[in-house]
Amino acid sequence: MDFSNVLFSVQDKLPKDGISAMTLKEKFESLSESKQQEVVSNLPMLGLKSPALVFWVGTFLFGIFGVGRFMIGDIALGCVRLGLFLAWIIFAILGAVISPIFSILCIFSYLAIPIWQIVDMFLVGKKLRKKNFEKILNLMQ
Repeated sequence: MDFSNVLFSVQDKLPKDGISAMTLKEKFESLSESKQQEVVSNLPMLGLKSPALVFWVGTFLFGIFGVGRFMIGDIALGCVRLGLFLAWIIFAILGAVISPIFSILCIFSYLAIPIWQIVDMFLVGKKLRKKNFEKILNLMQ
């Protein structure tokens, strides 16, 4: 069986380093014919996520809520991102009503949100590609 067709179908979901594709190809070719058929038939059931979809929807559009982190299964950091957004809203309300100290906290959280979103624009896709690679590698074992 030719792995090039299989690799072509998942290439956009893998790390762009080229090494991962070669690793998968070598691993696939070392498998028996029946195991190769099993890998090819089970590949669509892995639920590989598209880095482009996660970038545009999860990180770019709804990144301030941590949606990109939730989409890739990074629940803890997604909750922290969502908590930071909620803290910003609470500090803004408390700063307007109770004390200017909360206004300072509001400014710090307001600055942290876009900085973290920009960082996630680079990290989330990379982490997702790595997870997709690991899923395929685990399927071949």
